Amino acid sequence: MERNASIKGVWTAIVTPFTEDGSIDFTAWDKLLLLQKEAGVRGIVVSGSTGEGSTLSVTEKLSLMKRAKALVGKSMQLMGGIGGSDTAQCVELAQLYEDAGADSLLVVTPPYNKPSLAGLKLHFSSIANKVKIPLCLYHVPGRTGQRLDAHALSELCKIPSLTMVKEASGDLSLFSEALLNSEAAYFSGDDLTYLGSLAYGGSGVISVISNAFPKEWVALTEAFWKSDWEKIHTLHKILSPLNKNLYCEGNPTPLKAVLEDMKLCKGYLRAPLAPVSPENRTLLQNILKNTERQLSGIKL
Repeated sequence: MERNASIKGVWTAIVTPFTEDGSIDFTAWDKLLLLQKEAGVRGIVVSGSTGEGSTLSVTEKLSLMKRAKALVGKSMQLMGGIGGSDTAQCVELAQLYEDAGADSLLVVTPPYNKPSLAGLKLHFSSIANKVKIPLCLYHVPGRTGQRLDAHALSELCKIPSLTMVKEASGDLSLFSEALLNSEAAYFSGDDLTYLGSLAYGGSGVISVISNAFPKEWVALTEAFWKSDWEKIHTLHKILSPLNKNLYCEGNPTPLKAVLEDMKLCKGYLRAPLAPVSPENRTLLQNILKNTERQLSGIKL
């Protein structure tokens, strides 16, 4: 895959909807997937950070992937989220995801144990050598506790099947330097700096806000590629308040509150995540109403 090939565009790190008893709400899952498909989103990340992948069992992750493959797999790319400190377990999950129909894998740098660059190469190569589908390196130092520099990222991208990077540090200087020294396609993993990443040559985004407003986030992206600055500025101005406040508490807690108010799924979370505070819930509701009101007058 080349940097600006068929994979470029908006990908959604989709939430995992739950019922009150904590099981997966597959009716809501289907609804969310179809919303993404209709909006023209290029790909879906199943069981990533936004999907609460760290609290899903392997069986649940595979069930979500198989159902997504059956429902939208012919029109959208599907990426399976892998995160863990045990390389052997990550290899096993990668193989299971491939068998379940995943088109690619989102592999986070191992949290907690902070491996050296040699250890990171071993981790990603071990996974790459056991599957035939490509890998996307997920660099998110805010969650893993390990920040890589541009040299380390470019070295890891020399692994042949590591064709994408989700760079979620929010540091545009790092994004630019790493992209310029790598053949991989670089995607923003930070909605707040997404527009800037496109200016540096980014291929797209793996997004949180596109769970709620996929059509608008796709329109923003296409407007950039068409140099439609008026539309870019309009959409950016409208969406920025919600975009910022989706992180008023740990993701995906605020997002699920918003999706519940939009009647797309219930806001249930798995512990240790807890619902947003009453103050933040009111804040998000007010911002959502204002966002929807402003977007109602916009032609996409």
